[in-house]
Amino acid sequence: MTEQPTRTTPRAVLYLRVSTPRQMHTGVDVDPGGNSIATQRETCLAKAQNLNAVVAAEFVEPGNSAQSIEKRPVFKQLLSYLEAHRGEVDYVIVYMRSRAFRNSIDAAITKGALGLIGVRIISCKEDFGTGPVADAMETVSDAFNELMVRQNGEDIRQKLRHKMLNGGTVSRAKLGYLNIRASHEGRLFNTIGLDPERAPLVAKAFELYASGEYSVDALEATMADLGLTTRPSGRNPQAMPVSSNKLHRMLADPYYAGWVTVDDKLIEGRHDPIITQQLFDRVQDVRRQRSAQGNRDRILEHYLKGMIFCGRCEANHRRSRLIYTEVTKGPGRVYGYFLCRGRQEGFCDLPHLPSWQVEEQIERHYRDLGLNDDFVETMTDLISETLSSRQELTQQLHDQVTKQLHKLEAREQRLIDLAADGLLTRSKILERSNGIQMERVRLHAQLADTSAELAAGAARLGEAIELLRNPLPLYEQGSDELRAQLNATFFKRFFVNDDPLIVTHDEAQAPFDEIREASVVYHRYKSLTLGQRQSHRTKKRPTANGKASSFSRILVLSDVVPVQSSSKHHLVELRGLEPLTPTLPVWCATSCATAPCEPRAGGAEPEQNTTRPLHAGVTRAPA
Repeated sequence: MTEQPTRTTPRAVLYLRVSTPRQMHTGVDVDPGGNSIATQRETCLAKAQNLNAVVAAEFVEPGNSAQSIEKRPVFKQLLSYLEAHRGEVDYVIVYMRSRAFRNSIDAAITKGALGLIGVRIISCKEDFGTGPVADAMETVSDAFNELMVRQNGEDIRQKLRHKMLNGGTVSRAKLGYLNIRASHEGRLFNTIGLDPERAPLVAKAFELYASGEYSVDALEATMADLGLTTRPSGRNPQAMPVSSNKLHRMLADPYYAGWVTVDDKLIEGRHDPIITQQLFDRVQDVRRQRSAQGNRDRILEHYLKGMIFCGRCEANHRRSRLIYTEVTKGPGRVYGYFLCRGRQEGFCDLPHLPSWQVEEQIERHYRDLGLNDDFVETMTDLISETLSSRQELTQQLHDQVTKQLHKLEAREQRLIDLAADGLLTRSKILERSNGIQMERVRLHAQLADTSAELAAGAARLGEAIELLRNPLPLYEQGSDELRAQLNATFFKRFFVNDDPLIVTHDEAQAPFDEIREASVVYHRYKSLTLGQRQSHRTKKRPTANGKASSFSRILVLSDVVPVQSSSKHHLVELRGLEPLTPTLPVWCATSCATAPCEPRAGGAEPEQNTTRPLHAGVTRAPA
């Protein structure tokens, strides 16, 4: 019968620690905590047995820095535990003193604090006993450990620097690369290789951004839909879409063009570049252009910023954005204006436009955006028909998931057979069983998602159609943030001119440009007689090269919209080849990426113009 420990039985806690997280993965087939932790635990338990002590708790530090206690959260938990159980613990057992301390000052302070509550640190490999000589030996050992930490750190830094100066990579492989083992003259060494899954997508990200048509936020959504994800790691075992912050750093990193950076100097790397130097330079040009005009770090905010362009310059075959600027006159009197960038450069005479007048014109422009009820109902019917035709694809995905579930059941049965035959250890059985269970949960969740996918898509498209039916009230009553989202969803840019101030025209986002065009064609088509419709459908229109074409854009739309039995190409594939881009909070528009930022110039003193202040509660006054 096991003897119950009495109050006189010494009690101990174990502190086990590895220097790097990688050591937690060494020998995981033998012990889940890694070979180093398992060795330390076995040795410390043997030491506790020699001391006739009962182990009350165990603390494992998985690869945190040893240079300071402040950088080791588990060690701080140990100290809190000892304080909470004052008088109940006699020993803290460590494998070596260097596992607990590599800073002699920390060692002295901690030893003194633990001594006040009656706890002694025992090292399995360096048990000097008690007394003045033992104290002196512990002090010398701690000082020597600190010296070794500093010397080893400096030695490692020098070696890593030498490798980098020769073009080597000393860190974990960047996105698009993999840490691999290669052979040179029969000797294996660590190096960097291309990630066959992610490298092409990384190159695609650079190409899209270099086009100037993608902001970093739009690029984030696009690359997520194309499948660019982070590599799983011990800290983040699940692959996740690449964030905009990581994309921003990646686009500025010359490593992808074949360089390594040492002391802010570029050295030709030994790794294979993912992109060419020319493509990297084009990306940097786009970044510098946007940064120089202040489009990245916005100081002055307005929900129309970046959307308003000069109609006068456009008529002269130049494209100039209107820059938003503010002028403060007197306490609490702030006025907003839109200023043509071409005016600053001396080739446009468009005057300063008060922001509130531009806002009113955009609201007026929204009155023409609504769709006729008859057209909306026809579109709704066609979309429902299209979604129904895609039911087969959803069913195929459903069948694939079901097959994977059957394979899991077969794996589980084989695991049971191996366990019955005693061919696997208990820990291995539990590990594999848990993995199967987690995979089963994931597949069941995916099964539910595929079952609801069609209904969710139909609901979102229905919301989009209703939004297009009459967006003016939502725009008029919405906040500035909602107005910005609506503008980015429906339009790429507005063109304005003065005398009088009007929106001369706009450029709509896809697919709203096609929907608006389809609405026009729809109403024209309905006004035709049956004979005129037949003639219109078979009539060939001249193309750019002068030859006739029987499949023009107008004919496709006119065939699709009014006749439900006609081709559904534009309705089925409104999104084209571009991935879906989330815009509004309640639905996903198709191909609605934010318009690319244009160059932004500095402010200028506005002209005399009667206006009203920008901010609510500020007295109106002339600028």
